[in-house]
Amino acid sequence: MKGRLRFAILVLLFATTLAACGPIPTTPPPTPIPRRTPTLEPVQPTATLIPTVVTPTNTPVPFKVLRIGHVGYPDILDPQKAAYWPEIEVLRLTYDGLLNVDEKGNITASGAETWEFSKQGNVLTFRIRSGMKRSDGTPITAKDYEYALQREIDPRVPDRYYSSMLYDIKGAATLDNLNPKTVTAATVDKEFANFGVKAVDQTTLTVTLDSPVTFWNYVASTWVTYPADKRQVDKNPEDWWSRPEGHVGNGPFKIQSLERGKKIVLVPNEYYWRGKPKLDRIELIYYADSTALLEAYKQDQVDIAANLGSGDLAKIGDDPRLKSEQQRSPSAITAGLAFNVAKKPFNDLNVRKAFSAAMDRETFVREVMGNLGRPSTRWIPPGIPGAQGDKVGVPGYDPKAAVKYLVDNGYAAKDSTADKPKVDCAKLGEIKITYSASANNQKRVQSLVTSALAIFNCPITLEPVDPVAYKTLLADPKTTPQITFQAWMGDYPHPQNWLSLYWVCGAVSGRYGYCNKNFDQLIQEADREPDLTKSLQLYQQAEDLLLKDVPSILIGHYENLSLIKPYVAGLKDHAGSSDMQWPGEWGPVWTYDIDLTKVATTYPKY
Repeated sequence: MKGRLRFAILVLLFATTLAACGPIPTTPPPTPIPRRTPTLEPVQPTATLIPTVVTPTNTPVPFKVLRIGHVGYPDILDPQKAAYWPEIEVLRLTYDGLLNVDEKGNITASGAETWEFSKQGNVLTFRIRSGMKRSDGTPITAKDYEYALQREIDPRVPDRYYSSMLYDIKGAATLDNLNPKTVTAATVDKEFANFGVKAVDQTTLTVTLDSPVTFWNYVASTWVTYPADKRQVDKNPEDWWSRPEGHVGNGPFKIQSLERGKKIVLVPNEYYWRGKPKLDRIELIYYADSTALLEAYKQDQVDIAANLGSGDLAKIGDDPRLKSEQQRSPSAITAGLAFNVAKKPFNDLNVRKAFSAAMDRETFVREVMGNLGRPSTRWIPPGIPGAQGDKVGVPGYDPKAAVKYLVDNGYAAKDSTADKPKVDCAKLGEIKITYSASANNQKRVQSLVTSALAIFNCPITLEPVDPVAYKTLLADPKTTPQITFQAWMGDYPHPQNWLSLYWVCGAVSGRYGYCNKNFDQLIQEADREPDLTKSLQLYQQAEDLLLKDVPSILIGHYENLSLIKPYVAGLKDHAGSSDMQWPGEWGPVWTYDIDLTKVATTYPKY
């Protein structure tokens, strides 16, 4: 699979908020749940007929609602255009893709009951679940999944951020690279005739790949396969997703109401193939900032305060109740500072080793990441199959070794001695860190500068630039700065997503000038190896080779922070590294529950 410049990650880099307000119109309040009408038992006639009087009760019906508080409203709720986790969270509740990946990273059945690779490994056949229906009762067939994959790669559909995720499919790259302004409908139709996704019949979908790759079942678990309703899309191609009635999905819940910037309400899909979820309602409630969200949680207005930031840790720590209800878990996000290995002095491996050894990761995690992370010298984070968290990756913090890497390899000053090694700054040349101008980014780069100055005693220039200009610089390896911020968030829990998509020649890392043919060869073997154990061993060898090249100062992996009320059941048992909003997000949400015997008196009653 070819790499891609992921727009979402460019915006995400070291950010604390992942979503913005989108053009979603306000809808009327949801219809109240009807009360049960009392049943009158027939009265047997007697000598004296006494009428039976039944007094109606206003006792609320027991109702299980999960209220999840967020900072930042989803931007767009279109499966083939979604790029941020707040968007994907809503879509995961509303649609079932071809396959599912659980909190442990295992592939499980979903819209497809079974899946099978051909002997050659280049054709994947999905058997679509018989009798599966949308939330309006209409059948879901192989045609619906064919439409989803066609729409993701159709050049006439704008803003498809993840289309290159499908580039392993026969004809996908050609379609995606057609110019929608100049291409004719006939040309698009011709290319779609060669596209490797075919609905053979109502329950059979085949995906033909350019070459055998064994990880594609993980791609089939992503949101790009969620079956948007073609009837709704055709009615309003650009805005169908902004109305509740537009989402006629096949997931455990359906959208009842959308209130722009404030709330999304979901209720059970009565036609869901797994049966009715235990929860009667999910409310996604959005706040302006984490201060407002924390206050809402304290006042029992939400049951989960999701995706909190490092600035909230101190507030939680000062409150015994909040501290007992916090949930911290590893996140599939790696942070670092990437070298442009094509530019001096970082075209020298020894210089890269020196600067990696000069990074005090413990201090960075504590002071810059606010203790909401874990220091690491490796690329693949914990929770991803094949991760080698306990193994040393790029050189770790070691001031003496950092100086030694330089003085032993041509950068020693004339007065450098074995007892007092000294770096010749002139030989090292100018070191400049260019970054998108902001107070937070200033703090981040200062951490490296302070450490490197103390160790090498060489000046480092800081160059803040306009955010738009910074993005332009990164678009061309010739203009990519010497050192830049780097972050990667996993799309699915497989090492291919971390290595093949990012580090092969011409992929995302191309902007940093990195290319290693031996690494590419290992990756190609790993991508095609049908035996999972053997493929993971190959990916591990490839990661080890990558880290020997020290293409980055790898700093650490982020952590997720949430608050969960003790009466919310099931989530904690299914927390995983793929969760981005709240623990258990990727688990079996249809089994989650509320213990009504433990809720506060202010808990909603319907």
